[in-house]
Amino acid sequence: MLKKILFIALLSVSLTACGSIFKEETTKLGSDSSTTSFATEQTASNENTAQQASTNNQVTDKQYLFAEFMKDGTPILTEDQASMEQTSYDFIVNNSSLFPSTDKSKVIHLVDKSVTTKHLNKSLNLYLNKFVQISGDVIDIEEDNVAEGTMAIVYISDENDNTVMAVYPGASGEIFEGDVASVIGVPIANFSYENVSGGYTNTTLLAASFLTKENQ
Repeated sequence: MLKKILFIALLSVSLTACGSIFKEETTKLGSDSSTTSFATEQTASNENTAQQASTNNQVTDKQYLFAEFMKDGTPILTEDQASMEQTSYDFIVNNSSLFPSTDKSKVIHLVDKSVTTKHLNKSLNLYLNKFVQISGDVIDIEEDNVAEGTMAIVYISDENDNTVMAVYPGASGEIFEGDVASVIGVPIANFSYENVSGGYTNTTLLAASFLTKENQ
């Protein structure tokens, strides 16, 4: 099983650097505005406008953060076998408040319960803008704290012996390897990884909204 925590740390540094550049440019713009020789009333108006624009940019950045994380990370997680489609990106942005969600009731009604891993393996493009729910044995799980918060990556093998790899932007709680867990998320890409037997395992990458341990 491939270890992905290094990916999380490296990608976190990249996103933090981008955020620093954004703040630096915003600061420069604010500085330039303050030196402009307008009347006092006009200067105050410009400062208020700049402050409002800065607030709007912060909201926008937060809304897009996890989508950007998954967009940049998909090629790394899939070992350059796949990239994130715009459909999945837009779905995450439009539902950003649900990544993550700790309340199952907020997402369960959005799940297409007819979709299984068999459907994802056959025609993934049909489900890039839908929540799916996959349950099964946890065959690997890792978690780390990064600049954006806690990130967890969990591999789940379902009753059909098909595997999903879910990236969850939150703490996984008391979920460990060997447990039975359920994940709700939006499909991102299909790919394969080399397993311990020397063969390859086909899997689906999910951007996870909800993750929970099932009663055993």
